[in-house]
Amino acid sequence: MTRKQDMAALLDKFEADAAKEHDKKEAKASVSADASEERATSLVSMTKSDKARLTAIAKAHGLSLSAFFRLAADEYIANHEW
Repeated sequence: MTRKQDMAALLDKFEADAAKEHDKKEAKASVSADASEERATSLVSMTKSDKARLTAIAKAHGLSLSAFFRLAADEYIANHEW
């Protein structure tokens, strides 16, 4: 399987899992977040076409691009022994 196919498989699995799990994780995050915890901003560089594609995927699941990136990173870490 090529690297591009591996990434497509990861995204397909993520999309299926995200549709089931993102509401639960988002609710848990909002309940467990401490009021004194400050938010931080991180910049991610990508092409405009990548941003449009990823934003469309995120919105299809009711997520902001930021929430999509956080969930994707958490899923990757959990499933790839990081």
